[in-house]
Amino acid sequence: MARPDPISIGADCGGPEAIRVAEAKTPLVKAFSQCVKSTHCREIDEYALVLRVDGPLTQFGPEGIFRLRLTKAKRCITVDIQIPQRVWEPMLPQQLRAYLAQQCAAAMKACVARLKKERMVVEESALWQEFEQAIQTYTSETQA
Repeated sequence: MARPDPISIGADCGGPEAIRVAEAKTPLVKAFSQCVKSTHCREIDEYALVLRVDGPLTQFGPEGIFRLRLTKAKRCITVDIQIPQRVWEPMLPQQLRAYLAQQCAAAMKACVARLKKERMVVEESALWQEFEQAIQTYTSETQA
């Protein structure tokens, strides 16, 4: 079985209108895949970020980072990024990209803090250098 990308992003959309957010994450996934070469932590293989995007059919709750879970057996740390409809709906495409980048950074910081709390070694310098390179690539692209 192939190893997952070090950073993956899934999306759970609360209605068809919210697909705009899921589509905006696709180039970010590509940037992470190209720029981030490792989790920089021997104990895990993947940071799994999940966007919970409110829509008219489903609301996931307040804005923020929630449900941080470390699964040692699966060598994965996962976290939900909840995005209310009132937050994403008025955003222009470049604003949405900047927002997603900011939320992913906050989620990754929470993941790294949890790993360190568990006494796992994270090579933060290398991780953040690759992460920032991916974010720079993503936010500098113009939306198609």
